[in-house]
Amino acid sequence: MSESDQANGLFNKRNIVYGALGAVLLLILGAGGWWASTLIGTTKINATFSSAVGIYKGSDVRVLGVDVGKVTEVTPRGEVVDVQMRVNRGVQLPEDVKALQIIPSIVADRYIQLSPAYSGGPEADSNIDLSIKETKVPVEIDAIYANLQKLSKSLGPEGANQNGAVTDFVDVFSKNLEGNGAKLGEAITNLSKAAGTLSDGSNDLVSTIKNLNVFVGALKENDAQVRQFNTQMASFNTFLAGEREQLGAALESLSYALGDVATFVSDNNARLGDAIRDLQPTGQALLDNKEHLLEIFTVLPVTISNLINAYDAESGTLAMRLNIPDLQDPIGAQCKLLDLGALLPGNPMAVDFSRKLAPLVNNCKALGKQITEGVLEPVLPVLPFGILSGKKEQKYPAPGTNRGNPDPKLPGGQR
Repeated sequence: MSESDQANGLFNKRNIVYGALGAVLLLILGAGGWWASTLIGTTKINATFSSAVGIYKGSDVRVLGVDVGKVTEVTPRGEVVDVQMRVNRGVQLPEDVKALQIIPSIVADRYIQLSPAYSGGPEADSNIDLSIKETKVPVEIDAIYANLQKLSKSLGPEGANQNGAVTDFVDVFSKNLEGNGAKLGEAITNLSKAAGTLSDGSNDLVSTIKNLNVFVGALKENDAQVRQFNTQMASFNTFLAGEREQLGAALESLSYALGDVATFVSDNNARLGDAIRDLQPTGQALLDNKEHLLEIFTVLPVTISNLINAYDAESGTLAMRLNIPDLQDPIGAQCKLLDLGALLPGNPMAVDFSRKLAPLVNNCKALGKQITEGVLEPVLPVLPFGILSGKKEQKYPAPGTNRGNPDPKLPGGQR
């Protein structure tokens, strides 16, 4: 074999070796890329459960029953179990996510459910740690059987039924329920409806409790007044109890009186209607003069009080003077006579007449005021009964300043 053939053979062997090494390198890089792509963007969860029966490496991790990841490692640690999970890339989890072990059936494999599903708001980090308070495990069948066995033993002849107490209870209970199945079912149905009503009105119930709390707080702050009110109510109730016979007689008489009134109203319905309709003008007149009536009822008590105080017991005389307001402005008073609407309130003709003569009445009052203030008051002296003396000072002696004519028979009459 020539040297060229040996060189070509060596070159071919090197190409084969280099090709094999390149293929292996590409496989390694491909596997590494695939492994990195599966980890990048995923979420790692480390959850602590009180137990992990039926949970293994490779068990499903689901959200709303849909597979979103796998269990990567299960590690016992004392009385708890650490379960590591990895959730696929692109699956969003809420910040308050929890982990629950689910048993779909007795024979099917268990899986871990992440709840609640993400519906908006803050998201969880890519590395989540869930404590034992944030995880839940189902009750195991053997634990249920053990508790049932314990319960049956406690209720059996070696327990509560040692002297037949449970048997007697069941016997009495069955006799009480005999024939009442329909009623018991109806009662349970009504109780369910009542619970539904309370659930629907939970907001109103909470508001009622809050308002009741405010009311109780107000009673607490006013405890003295509440006690006083209770004492007064107790005294009032005691009084009513002592006078119950008289009160009963009064109510009986009142019932007869109300019957007579009802009969009278029924017999005189038409007449009462006519009388009430006849009162309409009077009521309208009172309404039209409500301001004047208000002034009268306001001034009348003061007037009566002043009239009483005007009596001078020392001299046996009335120390007062009579002022008629209309006499202080006679011309204005005469002008008011033209205002028939004020003199005859409620009369349509009088009101219409006053409306038409309103400019004349106003001019008359203005002219009378000018004559009184510019001519009559400066010229005329002080006249009796307050005539044109509204703005003049009337110098009458104050009551008690003159000795007068006391009765000699009164004490101190001889002076």
